[in-house]
Amino acid sequence: MSDEIKSFQSIDKLKVVSGIGPEKTSSHKTLSKISVHKSPKHVQSVASIVCRICHTNTVNEALISPCNCKGSLAYVHLSCLERWLNQSSRSYCELCMFRYSSVQTKRYGLCRGIRLWMGHPRNRGHVRSDAIIAVLLTLVTSGLLTCSFLGMEYFVSEGGKLGIQRKWIRTSVSMFILAVVMGYVVTIYLIIRDQVIPWHRWWISTVDIRLVLPSSVNCKFFKGNDSVSSQM
Repeated sequence: MSDEIKSFQSIDKLKVVSGIGPEKTSSHKTLSKISVHKSPKHVQSVASIVCRICHTNTVNEALISPCNCKGSLAYVHLSCLERWLNQSSRSYCELCMFRYSSVQTKRYGLCRGIRLWMGHPRNRGHVRSDAIIAVLLTLVTSGLLTCSFLGMEYFVSEGGKLGIQRKWIRTSVSMFILAVVMGYVVTIYLIIRDQVIPWHRWWISTVDIRLVLPSSVNCKFFKGNDSVSSQM
């Protein structure tokens, strides 16, 4: 029995010497928990604050929070945001739908806009096919009108042989001519409209956007691994 007590005492002494006592173990766990809880926050506060477009944070340009987005998507470089808005032809945030205060100016003049639109292969093909249709339709319409005007007297004389009054023949031919002209005008109008409306929609939507930031916008300037918050 005394040998067993001695062995237990020696085991306790070994625990105390090696630092595995109950107090040491609890303090060790507490310190490890504190370090585990503190380190991610420190990493998140500096390393995770990046521009949501270029995914960097440089000392050359501050990160701003111009819209209602929160978390890792809140901050962005002003130059990156303006470039993205110009490329997407938007003046609002596509995530939170916040509408930015901006100054918009047309990117292209009238002649250059037409030239750029015609330079696209798909648009050029559509214009070419519609132009061919318009030319063929013009030739057919011109032939019908020429035959109607030149053959008016012939139709009247032939109708007189059949006992049809002269005024009815002239009225019928005039109605035919009017229907041909109206069909030609409507078709040409539809062809032009199908070309002009897409171009005009594209032309007025291609603008240069320059953001006007209010004074309450949050900014973050980075110096080394530290960040400094401020307001514009």
